[in-house]
Amino acid sequence: MPGTLTLGIDVGTSATKVLLLNPDSSWEMHVWPSSEGLWENLRDWLGPRGQRIHRVGITTHGPSAVVIRNGELCGRVIPWHEPLPNGCEKPVLGEHILPATRAWVPARLAQWELENGPMDDGVAVQLKDLYNWQLTGIIARDSRSMRGYVGDGHFHLPQDVIGKVSEQGEEISGITRGAEVICGCYDLTAGVIGLDVGEGVLFNLANTSEHVGLVGGSPREEMSWLPSIGRLPALCYNATSTNSETNMDDRMQAVEEIRNKFQPSEMWIGGGWAMDSQLVETRGAIRKAGQEVSALGVAKLARRKPLAVIFGAGKVGRGFLAQLLHRAGWDFSLVDSHAETVNALRQNDGWDVYNLANESNERLRATNVWHIDDNLDEILTGADLMLTAMGANHLKHWAHQIRKPLCDRLRIGEIDVILAENHPRPAAEVREALLESADNEEKQLIETRLGIAQAQVLRSCIEPTEKQHPLTVQIQDHWTLPLDGEALRTEFSIPGFEKKREFERELTRKLFTYNCVNAMVCYIGHLSGYEWLSDAANDPEIAELALQAGRESSAALVAAYGFDAKEQEMWCERALAKYQDKEIKDPIERNARDPVRKLGRTERLLGPIHLCIEHNLPHDTLMIGVVAALRYPDAKMEETLPTGEAEARLESLLARESL
Repeated sequence: MPGTLTLGIDVGTSATKVLLLNPDSSWEMHVWPSSEGLWENLRDWLGPRGQRIHRVGITTHGPSAVVIRNGELCGRVIPWHEPLPNGCEKPVLGEHILPATRAWVPARLAQWELENGPMDDGVAVQLKDLYNWQLTGIIARDSRSMRGYVGDGHFHLPQDVIGKVSEQGEEISGITRGAEVICGCYDLTAGVIGLDVGEGVLFNLANTSEHVGLVGGSPREEMSWLPSIGRLPALCYNATSTNSETNMDDRMQAVEEIRNKFQPSEMWIGGGWAMDSQLVETRGAIRKAGQEVSALGVAKLARRKPLAVIFGAGKVGRGFLAQLLHRAGWDFSLVDSHAETVNALRQNDGWDVYNLANESNERLRATNVWHIDDNLDEILTGADLMLTAMGANHLKHWAHQIRKPLCDRLRIGEIDVILAENHPRPAAEVREALLESADNEEKQLIETRLGIAQAQVLRSCIEPTEKQHPLTVQIQDHWTLPLDGEALRTEFSIPGFEKKREFERELTRKLFTYNCVNAMVCYIGHLSGYEWLSDAANDPEIAELALQAGRESSAALVAAYGFDAKEQEMWCERALAKYQDKEIKDPIERNARDPVRKLGRTERLLGPIHLCIEHNLPHDTLMIGVVAALRYPDAKMEETLPTGEAEARLESLLARESL
């Protein structure tokens, strides 16, 4: 199958390791002395498999000094390990904290200028960047690998695709032309990724030289520290002064000296020395990888995660959809029309999702944050899934805006869009809007390659407190997103995404139960002077009216769709209990806004009323909700209903002495 393999290359001081990573995470590796060179050996080993590579990641030792000028390698590659000439000592710059015991990139570049003269318009890179340039013709570097060096231009995140293998790159390497090449990182960080170490765990990279450190955390005295960048975590570590010729006891002591600088913690080990089971056991470490560790790590960094694009960077988009995608190992981008929201998300390194039930906090980060007026073709080209959480009123305009770039994406292959909206029939509205002005070819693409699935949002996502960051989303402890499984065209597995059959009736059930009860509580609560939804829902008279309206709606749902009556009663009780949860500080204003839409004929109040009329069932309490909603600012509805008795009952409620 073409385009399924990821290639990781680790060019070390003594050995070069190349590793092919399969989609199922199995891999095979080949090793040869680095003195023999890279490309010819790689081409011979790959053979026809080179045509099946879709991504390439390269890692090398560092810090070396490499300069590219006028499309050529200028001077020699100065390696990290040779003695530094006198007069070339230079301080490190930037956020990295690095000990003065090593010659970092600024010092190696000073050595390069000693040999070659001023660098002028040359571009300083690392050895892996030289190989990337030979493959793609593009100069790129990452600040993590350029440790201690601060320059202008050509900087990328380590996971960024910098270009594709060129015709010349294919000829020298045997890698298929058009395969994507990422910027990559240097071997220490690649090794940490290869171990798959979580935050707060110690790592031991036991190669020719050894490194011991902690993933995440803050800088520590007398320790090297690298800040997080892109998908790479912060690292706090030190290298031992040992090498492959040091005896076992001295190596052990050197590792323990560094380990003891941290609180007792589990230590994961990988590298050539991790192949020695006795050494691993003596250190009390957990073996996670062998000599493949850095090649495997850069391959994992290069391997493309599935990408979802979420249209709507509000509370549901960031506090529900993004969290489920993140936990499933997906990358996701956010797209929004609100410039202030887009700018705030771009300026902050992610946001917090705070669980009200257990007071846990989870940090999320988007791969990209876009404005809806940005280049939608670029946004959608690599997308594997689209989702919306933008508000039902915006769906039609969004569908018109997205049609052309969406059709460009559909020419590549099928894709699904999941509509997480409070709307009775969002899929029909989006499909109709997409087809409205489409030409024949576009209509064919939309009809045959696009899945449009509706979803039910049953998690409450609310504003932060004054003490929390403005981007924080507070959430209810609910983890499922039911959706229309029959409308999907692609196969994907995301825990929490529940693909259901006959979803139209499930969507109606949710709207006529949860949203119906919510409308009763918020509109009557508003007239009763309540500010918070939970306070109104705990008012005994409002709660009784909301529950009775839910029962009226439920009777119509049972008659029309055959739902189980006892189960439907439980739905009503769960809906009211959700809004009575005092831990969820949800303002009535947020729930009551947009009353014109919510008084639509198929919406949460009039929808069940008409269903009751159709089946000759009582709906007096539902009418009270309609009357209350009509008193909300700017509310109106297109039809006229007999509201006299409902008006009287509402007035009686509002005249209570307690108010």
